[in-house]
Amino acid sequence: MKKVIITTGGTGGHIYPALSVAKELRKKGVEILFVGSSMRMEMDMVPKEGFRYIGLKIFPFNSISNIIKGMKSIYKAIKIVRKEKPDAIIGFGNYISFPIVFSGILLRKKVYLQEQNANIGLVNKIFYRFVKKTFLAFEKTYEDVPIKYQDKFKVTGNPLREEIYNIDSLQEKEKLGIKKEKVILVTGGSLGAKSINEGFLKNWDKLLEEKNIKIYWATGKKNYDEIMSNLEGRSKKHIIKPYFENIINIMSASDLVICRAGALTISELIELNKPSILIPFNSVKVGQYENAVVLKEIAGSIMYNNNEIDEAIEEAIELLKNNNKLDKMKLKMRLLKHSNAAVDIVESLDIWGKK
Repeated sequence: MKKVIITTGGTGGHIYPALSVAKELRKKGVEILFVGSSMRMEMDMVPKEGFRYIGLKIFPFNSISNIIKGMKSIYKAIKIVRKEKPDAIIGFGNYISFPIVFSGILLRKKVYLQEQNANIGLVNKIFYRFVKKTFLAFEKTYEDVPIKYQDKFKVTGNPLREEIYNIDSLQEKEKLGIKKEKVILVTGGSLGAKSINEGFLKNWDKLLEEKNIKIYWATGKKNYDEIMSNLEGRSKKHIIKPYFENIINIMSASDLVICRAGALTISELIELNKPSILIPFNSVKVGQYENAVVLKEIAGSIMYNNNEIDEAIEEAIELLKNNNKLDKMKLKMRLLKHSNAAVDIVESLDIWGKK
């Protein structure tokens, strides 16, 4: 039986793509071992999906103390790789993947990387020269790569939840009871987005005047009670929740999405062919601006910053009245569409022939 070690963690943006690839490998009868942090969300998420999991105490290398601790995690990672004898190792970014990826390279294993964002993250940037292949979400990432290394990269798109590839927009509208109304999905992710929430609160009465618009607003858990208190029963026909468990279905039914620009969100918009207004989180570390530029450059999305929420809402209202422009944005989005990334990545691994 083939065996693959997958290493990632820290945030859902790293973990969900890893799980998608792991499930595809499992279909092929491959034994999977996940290695991540013993202190972050992956230690609960991964075992729930039925995968074997080893947690290490891994810290960012941002202090002498953490570097010393990091040496201990690398020593343990080397022992894991030696014991498990994997046919391949796949790292999905974040400092949590460092010990196993480094150990795999040191022990001459077949190591692969996957980059979710438009710009290469620090750990992947350190290691891409030494691995067999790095799988990219976006063509734009090649701008970060010296020409002599570009043959070590392959654009596959981001691995997404399997159900997204079989979803139908019209069927989802029917399930939600949407008839003639135009649907806006507003989301800042599971934690919410303060600037987006405040902008919608400020402009709520203006939005209520638009009779042919229905809003699905995911406020985030922290903000929900305060927002509902401020609206004082003025939500009317609109649906406001902390988070939508069926957010992919609502996104599919939407005519326009207003959101942040996390890597997986961008990839979901591409796969579902959805026009959007993107308001990227304004931290250089997160890389959302570069992700948003991917869609802005092909005119599949309109981008605003955190100080322009009022303008973004005005644009959204006008956009929903302009079917021609929405249709053009949908056509542009198709330029970025890929096949099932998890399948593509699994088939690209050099483990299927004779050892």
